[in-house]
Amino acid sequence: MRNILLAAAAVMVAGSGAAMAAGTTNVQITASQVATCEIVAVSTTLALTTVDASVPGNFQYKCNFDGQPTISFASANGGVKNGAYTSKYGIYLNDAAPVSPPSAWLQSNLTPQSYNNITNSTPPNTIITPSFAVGLTEPLAVAGNYTDQLTISITP
Repeated sequence: MRNILLAAAAVMVAGSGAAMAAGTTNVQITASQVATCEIVAVSTTLALTTVDASVPGNFQYKCNFDGQPTISFASANGGVKNGAYTSKYGIYLNDAAPVSPPSAWLQSNLTPQSYNNITNSTPPNTIITPSFAVGLTEPLAVAGNYTDQLTISITP
């Protein structure tokens, strides 16, 4: 009799497990990716010439999202510098080629500054090549070599 009760209990336990396995359920699957941008290529040296003359350069970037990134500019000296003498220059980075002279662009002495309207719609994971240029906005004060380091940063 005891064996029969144990066998009946085993069948009940097995049967209740089968009842628990019946039915359906839903599992929500999610994924996420952090927005990123990277500078793909940029001119490493640009030689300024005469006042208000545009000197074209190369700048390429890509982002992994739709939309526009924020581009930031920072001049180390506020312009090109030779000892105690500094001369301002303009910075241009936008979708279309400039139609105004460098004196109408972002000025080196006004950096750091950010600009977030480079493109209205950037396809994700596509290399973008906007128009990039620099140009003197005032004459060099004295003869000699002038230098500056322009830092360009990009963020989503």
